[in-house]
Amino acid sequence: GSLGKEGLELAWNYPTQNPSQPIAMERYVSAVRKMEQTVMFPSLLLGVSLEDQAETFETNSSNEDSSERDLYEDYTLLKSIKGRAEGASRKRRAKEKADLEDLFHYHVSGLHRVLTQLTRRANAVTSKYNEIMGQINQNEISLRW
Repeated sequence: GSLGKEGLELAWNYPTQNPSQPIAMERYVSAVRKMEQTVMFPSLLLGVSLEDQAETFETNSSNEDSSERDLYEDYTLLKSIKGRAEGASRKRRAKEKADLEDLFHYHVSGLHRVLTQLTRRANAVTSKYNEIMGQINQNEISLRW
């Protein structure tokens, strides 16, 4: 299943003690930024799937949902989640400055795994887009506007 808005709110506000989560968050945000900088024409991702890169993602029930999405939907989802992640990170830093003794963690205990999967997805979108652009540059495929 997928997280709704309420699920994401809970995810960003749930306390945990896993020290690797900020690193996973940084990797995820970095991968999405690279994806955003690479993908100049998101519309090229419409109708394109990642069936050839299924091994990129761990097997779980959410992959059933993701197999029905195209890369454009992944692209917009990843950008949206990144915005929330960055906002939660800013809130966390402000709270840490205000009261270090009452440090409150904004991540779900399973967030590391989710961010790892989302990072792989962002990297896969970037890779597939670069592949599409390479084919366009070699005139192997024509543009669909």
